[in-house]
Amino acid sequence: MHPFRSGRRVRAALALPALALSGLALAGASSAVGAPEAHHGRVSEPLVVRGTDIVKDSPCPAGICIELTDGAFRGTPVGTGAYDGSVELRVAEAFPNGEGGVCAPIRGRITLGAGTPDRLVLAVAGDSCQDGAGDPTTSSFTGLARFTVAYGTGAWAGASGHGNASFVEDNADREQMTLIGRIRH
Repeated sequence: MHPFRSGRRVRAALALPALALSGLALAGASSAVGAPEAHHGRVSEPLVVRGTDIVKDSPCPAGICIELTDGAFRGTPVGTGAYDGSVELRVAEAFPNGEGGVCAPIRGRITLGAGTPDRLVLAVAGDSCQDGAGDPTTSSFTGLARFTVAYGTGAWAGASGHGNASFVEDNADREQMTLIGRIRH
């Protein structure tokens, strides 16, 4: 039996990439500081977002499908609002975390401004790792990833950008998300 069969194991695997993303986000923050830059008539400025959500997972062909629900974010220049997301945890590609636990690649999308006409859709890819060892279904996870702006609608139509993301999930499936990068709009 694969250690990620149950829903709880999936949630734990997602949290690991979140932690890794936190470190990448901090590394990207130093280059994101400064005044907005003009590029072909568009403004390029720092994008910094913090959010909280609930992680729900279920089996799917890629391994485990993770839904980010009840998300609420705040940040610059995006303001505040709701977000949701869908992430695949690729358990067939799992690898050891060095502490007796597991890690696995993640890929998916996060929608800032969910349910509104002004949405910013981000594609994310990275890794999620169990914090420590033990049963993944009762563990916390940290995930680190890169994100790119897939597309925007309304006020964000035509936006582009990229950066780093971190996801820290506790053992009760509550997650803290941090995005740090740049956006051009």
